[in-house]
Amino acid sequence: MRTESRELLAVGIFGGKSRVGYRIEMLLRRSRTFSPRASATGVAASAVVLSGLLLAGALAPRWIAFAQQAPEPAFEAASVKPGDPSNASRGVGFLPGGRIRASNATLKMLIMTAWNVRDFQVSGGPSWLDSERYSIEAEPGRPISVEGPNSSGAAEVRQMLQSLLAVRFQLSIHRDTKEMPMYALVLAKNGAKLKENPLGLGPESSAGGNGRGQFNARQVPIAALAPFLSNQLGRVVVDRTALKGVYDFKLEWSPDPEQTRGPSDGPGPQRPSDVPGPSIFTALQEQLGLKLEPIRGPVETLVIDHVEKPDAN
Repeated sequence: MRTESRELLAVGIFGGKSRVGYRIEMLLRRSRTFSPRASATGVAASAVVLSGLLLAGALAPRWIAFAQQAPEPAFEAASVKPGDPSNASRGVGFLPGGRIRASNATLKMLIMTAWNVRDFQVSGGPSWLDSERYSIEAEPGRPISVEGPNSSGAAEVRQMLQSLLAVRFQLSIHRDTKEMPMYALVLAKNGAKLKENPLGLGPESSAGGNGRGQFNARQVPIAALAPFLSNQLGRVVVDRTALKGVYDFKLEWSPDPEQTRGPSDGPGPQRPSDVPGPSIFTALQEQLGLKLEPIRGPVETLVIDHVEKPDAN
């Protein structure tokens, strides 16, 4: 068998047209090429396939990250009930551990708290947005440290409140930006007149006003004053004092009837309207050594696309 194979191989190479030679000739006639140079079509096809593989390789980590993306922060337990008309208090408060309690709060007040915006930054929505009142108790699945309105803990709790409103009120919004008049809170000519609290932020920290000419603060940064002023004046107030301390202070003024009330305004003691007193601008300079300067700038607004009344539980 070995000898026969060698003879056949010799015949195939040296003798006339062998089967191998014949097959090669037929392949050449059919435009099959064994040239080491690839055709233009082959190169193009290979390039497309290679580009696809490279693109898939580049996007794979993103697809994996998207698939493994963490869910939106949410409260572990939450109760939403109609407000109690017999209870005069109203507002939305952050409690120790990241809990939230809302008493007779309107949906607009809840939105303002959840997205940390002012009344004039919310538009759209049904007529009951600022009239129907709700009481809410919500708590996270783990303790969250909320040290000041601008802390990471406060931001996480706000995200949880956003999720709660989306689920229970079917709330959907979109953001917009408008150029608006604003105020910058700055130091007055002779500097700040503030008492710094050596204990810093702590469980006793509090800040709030009654919307009737009084704001009390204990163990808070001056940045806590800006949102309250925004509510009162109907404009965004940005803190540009560069003050880094934690302070105790009280601000008293004669309120303007046209001023806007904020989400944490309670009934509080009513100051007689006929009692003369400084305007809020004068009170800031005389009592705190601060002043408001008018400026213009971009203001983020929230536009309500859809919302429904929740089922009480």
